[in-house]
Amino acid sequence: MNALGIIFSDMQDWNMTELASHRSVAAIPYGGRYRLIDFTLSNMVNSGLNKMCIITKSNYRSLMEHVGSGKDWDLSRKKGGILIFPPYALGENHGLFQGRLDALKRVLHYISSSKEKYVILSDCDMIYNIDYNDVIRYHIEKDSEITAVYTKTNIERDTSVHKTLYEIDDDGRANDILVNPITEGNYNVSLNTWVMNKDFLEKLIYDAIAHNYKDFSYDVLASRVSAFKIYCYEYTGYYAHIDSLKSYYNHSMELLHRDKLNSLFYAKTGPIYTKTKDSPPTKYGKDAEAKTSLIASGCIIEGYVENSIIFRGVKVGKNSVIKNSILMQHTTVGENTQLDSIITDTYAMINDDRVLLGYSNCPFFIKRYSIV
Repeated sequence: MNALGIIFSDMQDWNMTELASHRSVAAIPYGGRYRLIDFTLSNMVNSGLNKMCIITKSNYRSLMEHVGSGKDWDLSRKKGGILIFPPYALGENHGLFQGRLDALKRVLHYISSSKEKYVILSDCDMIYNIDYNDVIRYHIEKDSEITAVYTKTNIERDTSVHKTLYEIDDDGRANDILVNPITEGNYNVSLNTWVMNKDFLEKLIYDAIAHNYKDFSYDVLASRVSAFKIYCYEYTGYYAHIDSLKSYYNHSMELLHRDKLNSLFYAKTGPIYTKTKDSPPTKYGKDAEAKTSLIASGCIIEGYVENSIIFRGVKVGKNSVIKNSILMQHTTVGENTQLDSIITDTYAMINDDRVLLGYSNCPFFIKRYSIV
């Protein structure tokens, strides 16, 4: 594909303080063995992109360790491949960037030096499985300046403020764009993914520099919806927006339903790749039992696990009961312990004879390296 991929790693970090306190949003563990960035990278690789960059903001060490040279996504190559840009740059750009436009200003030279005709911009907090070739064909067909990917879905008032909504005419062109509204109901919700011609994106960036624009959604989409030809491509597959601890928990639990798991990981558009780790098979004790759960490799399960997601290297002691919970990498649960509706970050330790009960609408979160 004749396209350059640009991935923003931290557009929603301000709203996920628990999960993103020591890592970027892109590096948040998901689904037992993945990171959020795996879905964006896999979509691009499966669509034929072989050149892309990740624009980081803060806490990006674990992201760099996970992505590495990009070999697990077939991106370790002499020409093209993947680059990770740190948040600072020379010249007038000091400190952390403020919005997508401000971030793009700092990689303008990289964009200008690229020979690809099209550019795909994407965040990491949206989970879906898509073929970008279809989006680019639609972009060409409509002679669009900006093609936005969206899905029709119901939104709630308490989460609508994290979303961008499109009003679309019969031809598919956006005639109004609502950024971070307070509303509820069925809407055309942005997947925070856009396709543009590279030349057009360069003009946008130069215009942003001249007028000190920083925010792509406000300063380009919403304020200039009538001036630009913004067309909207509808995505109809499985979609999840990770914008809070609650949404992280709810969408993770959805993966325990076979139909949703298959629609995300086994779609016709291609598989989801992640970093390969040489972990041994999970060991189950003679009295262990597991039901309706995702359990990764490298675990030791000696208790009872039900309706839960267990990441690599987790240990569950004898006579312990784990229900409706998410245990991230290398969590240790002692013996005779009961967990229900709990999320543990990496390397958490819960000692013997503990009872921790959360709620499905408000799971209890245990920080990284915590000892309970």
